[in-house]
Amino acid sequence: MSDTGDKKELDGLARSIDALFSDAGPFQDPPAEPDSPVPDPVAPGPDEVVGEPEDAAAPEVVGDLESASDPEPGPEPRSEPEPEPEPEAEPEPELGPTPEPEPEPEPEPVPEPELEPGPESEPVAEAESSDEPADDETVADVAADEGDAEGPSGTDMTWEDVPPESTDEHAPAVDPDPDALSAALDTFLSSPPLEREGQAVAIREMASALREANALDPLADAVERLVLEAGDDEASLALADLMVTAGVASRFAARLGGERDEEARAKLITICKAIGLEMALAISDALSDTTDRFARRTFMEAMISMGSTGMVVIEQMIEDPRWYVIRNGVAILGEVGGDRAVELITSTLANTDGRVRKEALLALAKVGGEDAGLLVYGMLDDPDPEARLAAAMAAGALRVERALKPLLAILEEEEDPNVTIGILYALGQLGDPGAVISIEKHAINSFFSRSPTDVRIAAYRALHHIGTPHAKRLLNQAVDDKDPEVKASARELLGMR
Repeated sequence: MSDTGDKKELDGLARSIDALFSDAGPFQDPPAEPDSPVPDPVAPGPDEVVGEPEDAAAPEVVGDLESASDPEPGPEPRSEPEPEPEPEAEPEPELGPTPEPEPEPEPEPVPEPELEPGPESEPVAEAESSDEPADDETVADVAADEGDAEGPSGTDMTWEDVPPESTDEHAPAVDPDPDALSAALDTFLSSPPLEREGQAVAIREMASALREANALDPLADAVERLVLEAGDDEASLALADLMVTAGVASRFAARLGGERDEEARAKLITICKAIGLEMALAISDALSDTTDRFARRTFMEAMISMGSTGMVVIEQMIEDPRWYVIRNGVAILGEVGGDRAVELITSTLANTDGRVRKEALLALAKVGGEDAGLLVYGMLDDPDPEARLAAAMAAGALRVERALKPLLAILEEEEDPNVTIGILYALGQLGDPGAVISIEKHAINSFFSRSPTDVRIAAYRALHHIGTPHAKRLLNQAVDDKDPEVKASARELLGMR
């Protein structure tokens, strides 16, 4: 009876232990029951091989319990009631060593937002992404860089570039209308100065539209009105300056070159002075292109009237590689005069083109001064006949006395009749009596020497300027000369009808 009870008690304990190991799982200690007398299971040693829990754990524990529960001789142990298991209770938390927490799974990458999100969806930006589009890039640009973009359903999508909005501040905001500009100028010029600021804005827009349309004549008309009718008003002159372009200045240059009325030409020169540098450049170009002597003279007058502004352009002309541009600049310098003009002219005397040197010598004759005379004296033997002629005439005009002997020497050997005329003119300007004998040889024809008519007339004019008794006698004899042109010139010089 006692053996049967003990057996039942042991079987109950074995089943309880087996249930505990089954609920705890592999490699975990069973939870400790504070009220249970069952000893803790023996942990496997370091050399023991641990198998699967189902195969090794439960039998070993049972065997140990059976061997440990054999009764010793003595009083019969008191039987205790078998604990009733709680079939539906949750297993109590493990009291054994706390297992290391498993690493938390990495969060799944957040999918990129759809290219066309709904009204409530917002794009999710990756915190440390280096491929974020710049502020001025669009989602479509990023998709295009990464490859062919596909829609939600996998179908190909076509992207269309949206043209950027125009940011040109100078784009005309109004249509070009010359009549509207003229009417706006009427209002502007008749308004008090304090009311012109707002009107000027509208005029600038109209002028910009005309400039874009290359309507140059209406702009030139507007500039002319602003300069001539506004007087010294700075706002009007500033508005006129904004309308001036290279094309508008060229229009004024063309008008100036073709104007024959003196009063109208004076008004155009006033406009040129107000326009300034842009006008000086246009006149420089027009001066190089024209073959009209009158227009050339008008352009030079306008350039001279510009003062320092014109001088800036003239200096640029002197440095130009084209000979005719340099010649025009030198000619203007001859009219301007001054030490700076002499300095610039001097730099052109070494020019390889004889036409430039000729113009420089004539310019020095106009400028005058001791320095100019010295420069002319050094050019009397120039290899170019035109330059020699200019040097001789400049020496006479400047009364370069030291030039007498060089001029007489050149006169004896000169074969070009035009240069000879120039030397005779210079000798007459010098007025030295020592030149009368040399001049007489070119005035009177002889068996050994016959001079052209033009040379003979120039010689008699030189004798008239010297005015010695012998010179006067020779001139009186020419009144009966066989050459009618020489005869008429001699009578004119003597004041005879």
